[in-house]
Amino acid sequence: MRTPAARLLPLFFVGLLAPLAVGAQPVLPPVADAAVTAAEATRRAQVVARIGDQAITVGEFEDMLNEAPGPVRQRYLAPEERRAYLEHLVTTFLLAGEARQQGLDRNPEVSASVRRILSQRLEQQAVLEAVTPESIPASEVTAYYQSHLADYQQPEYRRATVIITANRETAVRTITEVRAARGDLRRVRELVRQHSVDEPSKAHEGDVFYFQRSGAPTGEGQPVDPALAAAVFTLGREMDVTAQPVALANNRFGVGVLTGTRPALRRDVNDSGVIATIRGFLVRDRRTQRTAALLQEARDRLHPEVHEDRLDLIHLPPGEMGNLPPFDPHATMHPDTH
Repeated sequence: MRTPAARLLPLFFVGLLAPLAVGAQPVLPPVADAAVTAAEATRRAQVVARIGDQAITVGEFEDMLNEAPGPVRQRYLAPEERRAYLEHLVTTFLLAGEARQQGLDRNPEVSASVRRILSQRLEQQAVLEAVTPESIPASEVTAYYQSHLADYQQPEYRRATVIITANRETAVRTITEVRAARGDLRRVRELVRQHSVDEPSKAHEGDVFYFQRSGAPTGEGQPVDPALAAAVFTLGREMDVTAQPVALANNRFGVGVLTGTRPALRRDVNDSGVIATIRGFLVRDRRTQRTAALLQEARDRLHPEVHEDRLDLIHLPPGEMGNLPPFDPHATMHPDTH
């Protein structure tokens, strides 16, 4: 099976680089072609057009047409459409041959375009088409799910403003004052400053951020006494306050005001959304690895040399906007906030 020209380059570059594309050495066929019969191979090897010493085979032309999207491909069911496309392809090869005669294939701009197209095609074929969501086995999805279980299964979290008092009487009075505040969080924070004796929570105006029923905090929070946490978890609405003072260690008493609820998260590994998300993560990771491997293989084979010290020899005239500061690849762009 020969390399289909149009699968590598747009038509002009197919013609321009025809010696590299059409009539190239056979490549290893994909597994699906292993059972191609001798008759089928003979059919595909027949020449449908010849331009000088360049030949386009039936198989190559067929592959070009089959690369088109379905609706476009339907057009080529008509013989006259296939003939028109073949004439267009021959014209392209003729013009490209003339371009070679004039040395345009050695033009730096053309060479840069060819390199860019080949690079994009390699990425498409060796990375994007080789690593797809369908290529990720279910076992890898399950393994990723198990290793990132906290992303898919989380307990309920509550957020609260707490007031820790030195005695029960102050806690009872505080509860009454919180109720009188009628949901005014600023007033509740004033009560924290007036009555709380717990410096760590008082430093955040009583906000202990999110915590579990056990009192275990999230990353940015601080631990909450288990008895006080359990009392907060009985509250039904935000800005509700614990009904009674909660006895704490060191003869202190706690009052909790509910300020936020984060429901429990339970997403099963068989959930279609979970599977799609995990496969997306794995595909991006595999494609990054595959791209890095391709680059490393190319480096090992070609041993590129880069002389960064000679970049100072390059002279660039100032642009229309005048002399700009030197480009800093690590600079952070700050959007206009006005």
